[in-house]
Amino acid sequence: MLNDSYYLFVEVAAQRCSQLMRGAKPKIDLRAHKYTTVACAEVKEDLIPWASATDEQIAKEVADRAAEEAAAQSAMSQIPRVMRPARDDDFDAEEE
Repeated sequence: MLNDSYYLFVEVAAQRCSQLMRGAKPKIDLRAHKYTTVACAEVKEDLIPWASATDEQIAKEVADRAAEEAAAQSAMSQIPRVMRPARDDDFDAEEE
């Protein structure tokens, strides 16, 4: 049962419960109608595939996202800004 970790069991069951509430089909035939009961039974029977991420995988994903954001920021900085010409009405509103 998920390496005997109750925390991990609850996390996987909660995600599966969300899937069931959004319309996913149950993988086990139970008389229970509550999504949480069905999700917990599916996790206990090892019917839900899951994988945990290592620290290296998380660090790589964070670095990849930072690189993508930097590239997008660089692309945005190359677009010229268009300034709206000042009107006399703008100056009158500031004085009041």
